[in-house]
Amino acid sequence: MVQISFNGAMASVGCSSVLVDTGVEKIVLDYGTKIQEIPPLFPIPVQGKIDAILLSHSHLDHSGGVPVLEAKKNGARVYTPNVTKQLAELLWLDSIKISHEEKVDLPFNKDDVRRTLNNFVPTDFRKSFTLKKTKVTLFDAGHIPGSTMPFLDTGEKTILYTGDYKISPTRLMKGADTNLPDVDTLITESTYCDREHPDRKSQEKELARTVHSTLANDGIALISGFAVGRIDELLLVLNQYGIDYPVYVDGMAKKALTIINQNHHLLKEPKSLNRVLEKVEYVKDQGMRKRIIKNPCVILTTSGMLSGGPIMWYMSKLHDRQNCSLTLTGFQVEGTPGKTLLETGRYINDGIDVEVKMSIRRLDFSSHLGRTDLFGFINRLDPEKIFCVHGDHTEDFARELKEKGYDATAPLANNRIFNL
Repeated sequence: MVQISFNGAMASVGCSSVLVDTGVEKIVLDYGTKIQEIPPLFPIPVQGKIDAILLSHSHLDHSGGVPVLEAKKNGARVYTPNVTKQLAELLWLDSIKISHEEKVDLPFNKDDVRRTLNNFVPTDFRKSFTLKKTKVTLFDAGHIPGSTMPFLDTGEKTILYTGDYKISPTRLMKGADTNLPDVDTLITESTYCDREHPDRKSQEKELARTVHSTLANDGIALISGFAVGRIDELLLVLNQYGIDYPVYVDGMAKKALTIINQNHHLLKEPKSLNRVLEKVEYVKDQGMRKRIIKNPCVILTTSGMLSGGPIMWYMSKLHDRQNCSLTLTGFQVEGTPGKTLLETGRYINDGIDVEVKMSIRRLDFSSHLGRTDLFGFINRLDPEKIFCVHGDHTEDFARELKEKGYDATAPLANNRIFNL
């Protein structure tokens, strides 16, 4: 009998983790964190020896707790594409740096990160491998470069864990692999189960219009985005719409872009990012920041929710310049400075509390699929059993699926262990 235990991301986003126990082996699917909390939250601990970790992608809500398993001496081989290893290392070390700055204790250190990285097994899409009894295949999830949907064939049941996924292509990614084997049990993210995304082209045009308008007014077009999988796409969009003013990239996105471009075979158009980066300049230091804001330009920087990174400095210097603009390009979580800014018009963060006179836009460049694609994906798979995780409305989503005839469940803290 196969048993599935949900250890995080139940009726919420963050701390993604699932344990599959086949009776012969224990397989962990992701082990993330909820970084908005201080101190960060981690999944329910896994007891006993782990035989394998299948890491869907590098974002911290899916990968952030993996070094904790090593710190507790129950780590295991981590199977994922090599780019995920490189990006996870970048994000883990940044987490440690930030925790030191904020005087927050993390349950792992740099030595745990190093040992965890030694446990990685680079694994390509569609290259099956067998653990003790379970055959595993990683399929492209289309979310960010290297993101996977692990498929498990235990001999008794087949299980597909989506991680985060996106079906429709973007400038950066070609979309998830939907040519999949028969699935008995589907574990799906539910982030946007209750709503659609706006048309991508409309968001691209609005971004280009905002940037062109700002530059025409001799202003600075400031664009905030996530370091991994967002700023790279935004650069492709700006290039497509002919932004020929100086374009700068600041923050952790610089290293992430380098890693992703080294793995350009994972992109929709492998040479596209390399061509764009020839026109982009990286911000090297504080002196360069001071120089570039003296003239009209475009600056893309972290963090995506305005909570840290160089965006804090830029906001402190540009907030009262009406000819400048700030474009937020992703979802803003409750309690983050980005969400507070949208609600109040003030930027409040780490000792800064200012009224923002810049033009402010919030656009949707999500790397998750929307409601229609989510239902379409499920209809094509037609699984026997569905578990809805990683969303704020998983119970409603499961109820809708039941009404459509599916055996669907939203795991909760008091109902999180299931036998297949």
